[in-house]
Amino acid sequence: MSVNFFTRAEQTWLAMNQRFRAAGTGLYYERVQRLPTDRNFSELWPYSGVVSAANALAAHSQPGERYSAALRQALAGLEAYYDAAARPAAYDSYLLDEGGAQKYYDDNEWLGIEFIRAYRTLQEPIYLDRARAMFDFALSGWSEAMGGGIYWRENDPETKNTCSNGPAAVLALLLYEETAEKSYLEAAQRILAWNQALRSAQTGVYLDAVKADGSVDERTFTYNTGTPLQANALLYRITGAEEYLQEARALAAAALRHFGRLDAHSGERILPNTPWFNAVLLRGCLELYRVDPDHDPIYVRFFQANLNYAWEHARAADGSFTPDWSGQTELDSPVRWLLDQAAMVELFALVAEIA
Repeated sequence: MSVNFFTRAEQTWLAMNQRFRAAGTGLYYERVQRLPTDRNFSELWPYSGVVSAANALAAHSQPGERYSAALRQALAGLEAYYDAAARPAAYDSYLLDEGGAQKYYDDNEWLGIEFIRAYRTLQEPIYLDRARAMFDFALSGWSEAMGGGIYWRENDPETKNTCSNGPAAVLALLLYEETAEKSYLEAAQRILAWNQALRSAQTGVYLDAVKADGSVDERTFTYNTGTPLQANALLYRITGAEEYLQEARALAAAALRHFGRLDAHSGERILPNTPWFNAVLLRGCLELYRVDPDHDPIYVRFFQANLNYAWEHARAADGSFTPDWSGQTELDSPVRWLLDQAAMVELFALVAEIA
């Protein structure tokens, strides 16, 4: 029986909005069953996941037309986080009217990518302009300390992370595709060249960060390989240089080896309990598939199998998902995080493109 992944995306979107949307505000709650540390509404990062989900739904040419209004509404809600007075202007990690919070370079880069996605769907120049502004903010975090690279967040010179450099390179390449301005292509290549030092020689995936004291945070997360993978696929599309295609293929293979570990209980190869990070890896895999459709897309089938398994085993009776796709933990927990649910919408909508 064929699987309709887009229908699953729609059902998950509906369940998320029923439970997390703050009526009459255009905003969302951070969690169902709030934790004592939660503020009145969600932080920017989880809210950006809602934008990603709406973008993924609206990108589909036929059913996606139903979601253009939802996408515009999600984009409008972002303005509550926007600090127009800052130089350069950018998004705070919490609502300005409730005191704001620190600005993160990666948060704003993720939003820049979403603005490009929205521009391609809605064809409204304001989103391209905002994507440019997000890249300007990202570059304000570059310094020659530690050999180059973009810091993780403003006013914090302690780490330069893959998560603040990989998405900056992706954003620059997307901007190059829209504008043909060579400065974006050159910036992306410069950022990737710096970030390459964080690729593990042992596993082939990217490590998390380099610290000001020269030490390396060797943790690995799916999204930290997803962005260099996507960037290399984009560079191949832009330049036709075979080296970028080979690098993208190698990163996809390394990610499946490293992150697709066998779950002892289910006997399945299940991705880590990080749905949104996994969605970023899927973006990279799909970019590779678009430029290399005749090469065996084992990584696409792997995601399809993971999401099928999650639908059957990690989905609770109320339509929400545990981040553990094996279904062995948290299935009955009353606590659900907005970002996890938004990521599932995006994941199902993305695999629907090639199902």
